Amino acid sequence: MKYLIGLDIGTSSVKGVLMSINGNLKSCKTQKHNYIVTNGFKTLDADDFCQTCFDVIGELANEISDDDKIIAICSSGASGNLVFVKDGMAVSPVYGWQNNYDESIIDKVLSNIEADHVYHTVGWGKIKSFPLAALAYFKQTNPELLIGADMICMHIEYLNYRLTGNWGITPSMGTPFYLINQETEDYEPKYLEILGINKSQLPEIMPNCSVLGNLDEYASQKTGLEQGIPVILGTFDHPSAARGAGVLNENEVLISCGTSWVVLVPYCKRCIPQSKRMMTDPFMHPNGNWCGMKSMESVSDTIDGYIKKYLGDISFAELDALADEAPIGANGLTIDDNTDVSGYSRNDIARAIMESIAKGVDDFLKTYAEDAEIIRLVGGITNSKVWCRVISEITGKDVSVVNGEHAGAVGAAIMAGVGVGEYKNEADAFEMIYREVE
Repeated sequence: MKYLIGLDIGTSSVKGVLMSINGNLKSCKTQKHNYIVTNGFKTLDADDFCQTCFDVIGELANEISDDDKIIAICSSGASGNLVFVKDGMAVSPVYGWQNNYDESIIDKVLSNIEADHVYHTVGWGKIKSFPLAALAYFKQTNPELLIGADMICMHIEYLNYRLTGNWGITPSMGTPFYLINQETEDYEPKYLEILGINKSQLPEIMPNCSVLGNLDEYASQKTGLEQGIPVILGTFDHPSAARGAGVLNENEVLISCGTSWVVLVPYCKRCIPQSKRMMTDPFMHPNGNWCGMKSMESVSDTIDGYIKKYLGDISFAELDALADEAPIGANGLTIDDNTDVSGYSRNDIARAIMESIAKGVDDFLKTYAEDAEIIRLVGGITNSKVWCRVISEITGKDVSVVNGEHAGAVGAAIMAGVGVGEYKNEADAFEMIYREVE
């Protein structure tokens, strides 16, 4: 049997899947990152980060038999994590996207770049924790990093280099890099000039699912895999999860349920999510849809707060069991931060907590995807059939879970298969995989 390895490189951990070409998940592995504090910044050691990924790949590879073959590897994930490279080795830690840089220092470099220009150029708003801000900060505080680097990249591009010896980045992965103009599909010269960066210091921009190169001798030793296995370029994390969950068309919505819930909506043209001020990603472009993303902030914290305040210290399984016994509408109870729940049963309270979140989802859909017919959930709550049912009842939409918490890694595995010609495209791949899931 032929297998694909997909990595979903998140902020807290690396998730990997070993997937057969017909969509069966033979193995799933996870390892957490080892964060440290360097000069006041929360960082990762770049080579320790790579070793974590190598370890996950190696653990997955150990699951195959002598008659099996791994035919491609692809990594997708959270981006915006900056690293500087000299002579093929990292000369800085990985500066994560969650660090905030001193605005007074950043503004000395970026004062001539308006927030609207950033949004309409790169597709995301001007955020002071992502690479554009980080590069501006280091230009002022440690300019030798920029001047002396052979390559300025993000950590996933560094990982791919350590696997193959080649540099590349996709437009989707490059969106949180903040240096690529989405319309020209090239690095934005104005930003490079302001930062004092040469285009030669940046990874080559290549299409999604491109073959970056093949596993080299170094990577073979680190992972235990044979040399020569193709390494395929992936995408940003939510677009990868959308592939893994089969959310590819305009009438479909992905909701990624983590600390914040991120709503991803495919659109036929870039101008549509831009008009809605959504984070814009090239997604399937140029052979398919763009997508827009919008975050429902701190949903997980809100749920936790409501549970503790109104139900005490109970598990999510207990919340499910309680809500499962309550009627739609929770007998008229609506939950917020100051609700008087006197006279209502614990079942009603549990149901009302879920409905409060589901109503927020419904509001989002009315704003960003009113015509959506299908909602697919990935992430933290995907093991709960009750959550899916409540969201479906409140929104009036078909709600389902496909590949759950592993959707991002499955999406990467799908792109690996597209890259080596096992699937015609992502839609063709998902049709096969969804039959297996169903």
